[in-house]
Formats: sequence, structure tokens, C-alpha cells
Amino acid sequence: MTRRAVTAPEWQKRLAAAGLDDPLMLLERSPEHLPGRWEALVKPGLGGRERWRWELPGDPPTVLYVKRYLHTPPREQFDRMWRQGRRCSRAWWEWLQSQRLSEKHLSVVRTVACAEQMRGWREVYSAAVFEAVPGDALDRTWTRLSQDRAPVTQAPLRHAVNRHLARYVSALHQSGTCHRDLYLCHVFVELDPNGSHPPQFTLIDLGRTHQPRARRTRWIIKDLSQLDCSARQIGATRADRLRFLAAYLSLPTKRPRLRWYARRVVRKSDRILRRIARKNGAS
Repeated sequence: MTRRAVTAPEWQKRLAAAGLDDPLMLLERSPEHLPGRWEALVKPGLGGRERWRWELPGDPPTVLYVKRYLHTPPREQFDRMWRQGRRCSRAWWEWLQSQRLSEKHLSVVRTVACAEQMRGWREVYSAAVFEAVPGDALDRTWTRLSQDRAPVTQAPLRHAVNRHLARYVSALHQSGTCHRDLYLCHVFVELDPNGSHPPQFTLIDLGRTHQPRARRTRWIIKDLSQLDCSARQIGATRADRLRFLAAYLSLPTKRPRLRWYARRVVRKSDRILRRIARKNGAS
């Protein structure tokens, strides 16, 4: 059994002052025994994970988020070892990917601290602390923009969000990384109310990211299909979705390569929507 923990240097004093001088405490203590205000975040389908919102005292208070992996099923253990490596837990992987993607100048959630307990190659427990990210989830933001009472004035802003999102996702894939859970709820966007600065995106939930060594196009299509699926769920038009794909590929809308991508993305997106419908019907 091995245990290890790490804290970002700029956060060591702040967390120690808040009573979390050793992140290993997160593996064995419930949040009620730690300082500050805690709020459990409940989400369907978490399965062996716990999430909390942690508010550190201050003026203004500092908001952090904590994720703890518990009782990871064998299938997810195998997936982690196969696609991400055998020597680190899912939380530790998020720490590493946050650093790696930040070094590539991609805006992703910043990991403050993490801890893990491993038994050989098997993950027993792991936990990570994250900074709050600016803005709001893109699915909620897009819905607000679509429901605005002045659609003529908001259309250019929606088009700008679409175009810059395509560039952001393209940069992510060009870094060699596929997210594998790339729904709009995992992309946060910060909009400039004056319109003088382009939308700024931040990617969260890096626990399933990987750098595919083979069949890379398959994983890229999966990421694009997940985006397309969640875009369809919030009412994005066919033109919106095609405009995104054209900007992602840097191609005119009538090029054969764009149509090839669009067919594969929509086919996979249809399958995801059917699976979601079956799951909702079963529940």
C-alpha cells in the first residue's frame, strides 16, 4: 500500500492556514471534520465519486472544489491502467493533465492539491482539490443567449462563441489530447459584456483525458460527437453545428472532407442520444 500527496506551491500556506496542511486528510475524513463551509454536489451517475464545494474563509471567501474517487469498479480500473498508466490514480492523472495542458497554453481547471492511495497498480482512494473556474457552463450560457429577448443583437455573440469554441477544441486535439467526456457542461465560458474581448473557455473534468497512440481519429470523432449531442439537446440549429465543424476544420462548408466529418459526427451523436434516451427510460 502506497500513499502520496502534493500541493501546488502557491497554495501550501493558504491550505495549511485553513487546516488542510496534508492533502492525505481528504482520503480519510469527511468534509464535516475540515474547516470552512462545505456543500455536497449531487449529480446522477457519479458512481463511486463524491464532490463538494469548499468555501475558505476570507474577504471575499475563496471557492474551491473537491473530488474524491471511492470504490472504483474493475472496468474503470482497467480503463485507467490501459489508457492513462498504471502508476497513478485518476485524481493524480487530473493533476498531471492540468499541468501538462496549462504548459501548452490551454485554459483548463487548475488543480490545487491531490492525494492517492494505491495497492500496486490498483487505485484504492484518491482525491483532488480544484480552483473555481471563471464564467459558467457553456450549455447554460448558450441557452441564455438563445432565449434572449433581442436575438438579432445576440446572434453575433453566439456565432463568436461557436467560432472560438471550435478553435479551442482544435487546439486541444492538436496538443494530442482527447477528452472522452466533452459535453458542453464540461466547458466553461467567460463572456465580456462589452464585447471587446473574445470568449474565454476553460475545460474541466480531466479525469478521462488521454493521448491516444492509435485510432486517434476515432477519439476525435467521439469528442466532436459528444459536443454535437449536447448542442442538439439545448436546441442549437443545424447551421450552428455545421458552422462549428467548419471552423474546427478550417474548411468551407461545401468541402467533401467537412461532409465526411459531419456524417460521422452525426451518426455517433445519434447513438449517444439513443443511449441517453434508453437510460432515462429505464430510470
